[in-house]
Amino acid sequence: MFRRTLTAALFVMGAPVLLSCQATESVSANAGSTFRDRGLSINSIQTAARTPSAGFSTSRTSANLVSARTVVRTGSDVEVAGLTLSPVQAQSLPGWTTERHGDALEAFLESCVVLGQRDANEQASPSPLGGKVADWRNVCAQAASLGVDDHNRAKRFFENNFKAFEVRGEGTFTGYYEAEIKGSRTKSRGFNWPLYTRPPELASNEAYFTRAEIEQGALANRGLELLYIDNPVDVFMLQIQGSGVVKLDDGSTIRVGYAANNGHPFISLREALESRGFDKSVYGASIQSYTRWLKDHPRQAMDVMNANPRFIFFTENLRDGAIGAQGIKLTGERSMAVDLDFMPLHVPLWLETHATAPNGSTRTIKRMMVAQDTGSAINGRVRGDFFWGSGEGALAMAGRMKSPGVYTMLLPNSIAATLPTR
Repeated sequence: MFRRTLTAALFVMGAPVLLSCQATESVSANAGSTFRDRGLSINSIQTAARTPSAGFSTSRTSANLVSARTVVRTGSDVEVAGLTLSPVQAQSLPGWTTERHGDALEAFLESCVVLGQRDANEQASPSPLGGKVADWRNVCAQAASLGVDDHNRAKRFFENNFKAFEVRGEGTFTGYYEAEIKGSRTKSRGFNWPLYTRPPELASNEAYFTRAEIEQGALANRGLELLYIDNPVDVFMLQIQGSGVVKLDDGSTIRVGYAANNGHPFISLREALESRGFDKSVYGASIQSYTRWLKDHPRQAMDVMNANPRFIFFTENLRDGAIGAQGIKLTGERSMAVDLDFMPLHVPLWLETHATAPNGSTRTIKRMMVAQDTGSAINGRVRGDFFWGSGEGALAMAGRMKSPGVYTMLLPNSIAATLPTR
């Protein structure tokens, strides 16, 4: 989400932690970069070896997660947009037949809302695989006629209107979430750490005040304070996630989302801690342990946090949920942040990976996601940040996720027809 800046789960921390997407900078809450970071306009978005024969079935073993994986390949691999794509039969994807396709359809329809507001001739996404908006409007029109509770019809919808292409290679999948913190609309001894709105003079792609300079008062007394938070570590972590829920001292709750960043690069907590001689055994390997360490060492925490010059500005989010790179609501366990240099927005993605639960058990993930976010820490051909939703349960899963995996993209038939063939 603007986060993101779009989390990721602190992959940059070098452990299963959130990058937000960083993603601070996920363009949503997720921590990460935003379209502005990539020189793109948020408003303009609204927000490929082997050549098996058709029907060839192959197994591929992966170190930890995709063991004895068998899919039916329907043609030769093709190279396009920096990716090696292997056409496969969707029905042969592990877990496809038992998937709740209506849940994925519901998330996809969120993208359709945004696509319906754009010019049909526009490029739908930075990646050339995104096609034109018109390519998506056609499938969106059919999707809109379906009920999200009818999983069989939703399954046929994806099978009939899309072609499946496995993205060759194994990558890394992290997780992010919508943070929850405590705050107030007025400053007091208990709430004196501000969330700032975007300064009017801030220009995209130009370096502004650093985090340290802002923390030292560079923006004080200008009326830019959106809210006041009770702890500087929570402010920092909210910036890494890019968006979140603030529970106010008057009993009400509001959501805040990414508005802009100060144009400086992101430096991970792990880098900052290691450069200061701290051992990983001291601060742990999850977002929870990092947060706990920082709160237990307030003096050192400010120095460590200020080592990251990037700073995120926020705006109040009036939508009922975290907002991603398309300016639409993200869906817990269905929305994913991706690298827009390779992967188009809106595209359904069949994800195969796993996550570690708080009790140490492994949760296998074989499900359809929708690419609806991005983040500066989300880089690579096979790379994703899994949005777990909001609250402590989401944090518990996101904070431990850093898993190998593969994904298969589902491209609308009209876009698939334009791909090169061998």
